Amino acid sequence: MKKYIGLVVVLTLLVSMFAGCTKKEETPTAPAETTPESTEPAAATDAVTTASVVTEGPALISALSADGAWLAATLNDITLTEDLVVEGEFMNKDKIARKLAPYTQDAEHNITASFTITAPRMIVKSENFKFQGGTFIGDIYVEANGFQVATATVKGNIYYATEAYMQSAVISEDSNIENAQIGGMAAEATDAVTTASIVTDGPALINALSAKGTWLAATLNNITLTEDLVVEGEFTNKDKIARKLAPYTQDADHNITGSFIIRAPKMIVKSENFKFQGGTFVGDIYVEANGFQLSTATVDGNVYYASQAIMDSAVLAEDAVVTGVKEVK
Repeated sequence: MKKYIGLVVVLTLLVSMFAGCTKKEETPTAPAETTPESTEPAAATDAVTTASVVTEGPALISALSADGAWLAATLNDITLTEDLVVEGEFMNKDKIARKLAPYTQDAEHNITASFTITAPRMIVKSENFKFQGGTFIGDIYVEANGFQVATATVKGNIYYATEAYMQSAVISEDSNIENAQIGGMAAEATDAVTTASIVTDGPALINALSAKGTWLAATLNNITLTEDLVVEGEFTNKDKIARKLAPYTQDADHNITGSFIIRAPKMIVKSENFKFQGGTFVGDIYVEANGFQLSTATVDGNVYYASQAIMDSAVLAEDAVVTGVKEVK
């Protein structure tokens, strides 16, 4: 008898939460003391095969991965020690869609319980992703169009990789973003979206500035390296040779809103027309290519040029600071 009752509760929960596939997209319903047949929505069968109901961190990470489901629903608070990455393209009713629904609801679609997801970051790479009905504690990094927040709270910042992503986002009036929404995480991002790297750790930064990297690397936090940071390879932007490291965030008017620090034993610049802008580098910089630039930046160390010609080609803006020497070495 106990087994039968448990089965009824589980089936009822699954059926009620998939109401999102009817005309009005909705999410999980708390278990009711009825039989599954009495509450089954018209599209429940389609939803069952493409949704995940989770109660723990690893299952949530899997559900929102590229191998996951279009809809992930949680039935309790979940705390992660790693980033929550939303990626992959999924469909609902023949439209691109992705959703995280940390709540339960009654038969009238009223939210009955709302849950909290805590993680260092949520990184959104899926188009048309919606966060609805719960709370996320941490910053959200949006790297796709159509991001949505509905009847939800974000206790952190929302960073958009480009102004276009920010313009495509929809934040409902009943949602609360406790900190800032920041568009264009990297300078010139609207021009560079297909050829830029947004990084948050040392290995990713090293890769982004390697010969196999991108013309533009932007960081969203302080990064400390124990090895040299080597900038090499030839890249172009707008048909001109260019390379850039931008450890800062900016608003829609290109005003710097957050500036970050890169620490390394050395930065070795082998790429022509390399610009370091908007942040601080702690360590010495060795310049081996023409066109080195510093703009609205600080070097807490020395800048050494491989030749006088390379030094003469460098451009250091009036608002750039070098605490050590600038000389040929």
